[in-house]
Amino acid sequence: MTHPSNTESSSPTAQDGAATELVVDVGPIAHGGHFVARHEGRVIFVRHGIPGEKVRVRLTDAGESSRFWRADVVDVLEASEDRTRHFWPLADSLAAWRKGGPPVGGAELGHVTL
Repeated sequence: MTHPSNTESSSPTAQDGAATELVVDVGPIAHGGHFVARHEGRVIFVRHGIPGEKVRVRLTDAGESSRFWRADVVDVLEASEDRTRHFWPLADSLAAWRKGGPPVGGAELGHVTL
């Protein structure tokens, strides 16, 4: 079950042009370092999560008519025991979004313990 925050829009883009963030529960791994989450029945492929975590994500590719959305984790609300400090600072999603932009591509699983 997903839990939208009080400050977000249910549509993928807010009226003022601000990025949309949602709170979701991360599910199973999908492909290419993405994990499956859902919001109001729609699939969201989430990078930088771990199954079982509750996270705040920022939508990076979304549209009302899209079959699925893509998002990056920007905050971890309930962390997995398998979460560790990312070994490559430029690919660390949490640090990158705090600085105002997305992480570099690659090492999408660098935050997961071996």
